[in-house]
Amino acid sequence: MRLVQSPLAFAGLETDLHGKQQRLVHKSIPTDTGKDFTWSEEEFTVRDYSEGLPGLVWRNFYGPPFLRMFGERLDTLPTGSRQPFGEDIVLVQPYELPTEAGTEAGMARERELISLLGPECFYDHERRTLPTRRPVLDALGQPLH
Repeated sequence: MRLVQSPLAFAGLETDLHGKQQRLVHKSIPTDTGKDFTWSEEEFTVRDYSEGLPGLVWRNFYGPPFLRMFGERLDTLPTGSRQPFGEDIVLVQPYELPTEAGTEAGMARERELISLLGPECFYDHERRTLPTRRPVLDALGQPLH
């Protein structure tokens, strides 16, 4: 993160990352025959971190704009799910192994941590709505230091 000056990094299984970052949308248009032409395509849940967060995965590394956004809520996370890396990066890890993603226990743990950090900071996959709370960035979309 420091090398490429990114305030955000994720690590997890490809299927979990993809499932949080994209969603399947069904579309249709009427045709001359009276039957609609239908298809499905994928859309991003959030295009980039300026729109908020797509969810929690196995390992979530948050830099300064996210630390400011979460504030004291980071201190409410259960022991073992939060690990600081210096003063400007925090790891949030809902479960021990990446293979726990998508399991009942793993999803329950993600929901628990999201409720503590603030559900308004994350994409709502049930309602398909963007986060209402986002990191504070400059006019060019870069993190404020």
